[in-house]
Amino acid sequence: MRRKLIVLACFAALVLSACGTGAREDDAAAVSKRFHAALEAGDGRAACAELSEETASKLEQQDRMPCEKAILAARIPKGGAPAVERVEITTAYVALGDGSADFLDQGPDGWRISAAGCRPTGADTPYACELEG
Repeated sequence: MRRKLIVLACFAALVLSACGTGAREDDAAAVSKRFHAALEAGDGRAACAELSEETASKLEQQDRMPCEKAILAARIPKGGAPAVERVEITTAYVALGDGSADFLDQGPDGWRISAAGCRPTGADTPYACELEG
């Protein structure tokens, strides 16, 4: 009887651990969608609002201009539609319909983009990103 309870408890924990993953994937995909829509609309301020603080800071340092201007000059696909979303603990991967991908990190303020405009390159360096923190 005790063994059945342990098995049942483990099964319940497994089922409950999967709960909410779909919502988290949707939340991460929504950030990516807003980011690319802002780029398409030429709204650098809105696009930068979706970036992690580290990524926005690195962009400003590299381009020596405010994030709002630098983000619009970057070669990141505009208007991308999320095709595949995957969440692993506090990191998300959003593949876009054009073949590029975004990577996101979850922090106290929700999901933020840590890398964008990423394309697969090969086994040793799986992705090359136009923007990363």
